[in-house]
Amino acid sequence: MHIQNKSSWLLILLTLVAVISVYSLIDSPKQSKEEITFTEDTDQKETLQNVTKEVSSPSSLFEETRLQVSNERNQLRQKLTQKITSDGYFAEEKNKAAIEIDTLNKEESTETMLEMQIKLLGYPDALVKIEGKVVYVTVMAKELSKYSANEIIYLVIKACGDANVQVKFGANNY
Repeated sequence: MHIQNKSSWLLILLTLVAVISVYSLIDSPKQSKEEITFTEDTDQKETLQNVTKEVSSPSSLFEETRLQVSNERNQLRQKLTQKITSDGYFAEEKNKAAIEIDTLNKEESTETMLEMQIKLLGYPDALVKIEGKVVYVTVMAKELSKYSANEIIYLVIKACGDANVQVKFGANNY
């Protein structure tokens, strides 16, 4: 129980740091964004899948996406918690619900940790979203470089194992 308490506090701390960092950013005007998607082959080589251009504001997009994902996960967590506490389900169903809640918590803490690690690489902001075996990473950056993408992909693979990593870089005007 003591270890679980520490994990809960760590998760809460990391979530608070992520939320505070989102609100502390100053939104820039419209920004150009270029996207590069990489996937990991069995030989651990990244291949360029596509490049697209669009105009948006990454900071506000990051904030909106984080809030949306958080709301969706909280709703799912509530449903799963109701399933666990309800008498209408068998023990096996309750165990599956508990495992799903644990998975959600691990995904959230991994996303927050990866966002902080990517920021430590020198990027002003990053958004990481884990959906099963696919990890979406969006990073604010001035330049689009394959080296930077590989560096980020390495961090994600180190944290998530065998994952399909998709990285977007957005050039901003800060």
